Amino acid sequence: MVMILEFFRNIMQKHIGRFSYNANASLSYKQLAESDEKVAILLFEVGSYRESCYHILQAMEKLIRAKIFTLVDANNKFFRDKNRSHSVEDAVSFLIEVVSSNETIKSQVNQQLKKHVLGITRNNHLHNNLRYPVCFEKQNSYSLLEITKEDTRDLLNRLNLLKAFIQDIDSIANV
Repeated sequence: MVMILEFFRNIMQKHIGRFSYNANASLSYKQLAESDEKVAILLFEVGSYRESCYHILQAMEKLIRAKIFTLVDANNKFFRDKNRSHSVEDAVSFLIEVVSSNETIKSQVNQQLKKHVLGITRNNHLHNNLRYPVCFEKQNSYSLLEITKEDTRDLLNRLNLLKAFIQDIDSIANV
């Protein structure tokens, strides 16, 4: 019995996974975004819409961050710190900030992203509401956001629009 406990204690003390050092930040974010998208599609196909939407948002965030790190030095602490939050909106704001020094171009990118690609959904709230019940003081109760197949399709469509936009952003920024 003591040997079994010692065996499990040794297993429990080990870390999960191993770091691969000197990774390319942009490529790593892109690969993680692609992985999140694959998981989202699989979850969609089995009817796990809430979980699918969560992974779609993760893919969006990582896709934007992958693009950002093609435009700025990922090893620069300032840029790493600016790119640290877990928010699609923050990632979009930072992308707009670094995409060009031309204010007109920044404004156009901002308008295109928010109006034609991501829509008016507040993704920060959606991100949390997908994961947890919400207490609304007016109702004095907890509520759970219900996610439909159509909601998930809409978000998958936005991800596809974002992927296309990210591919084209270089031609916009270099005008």
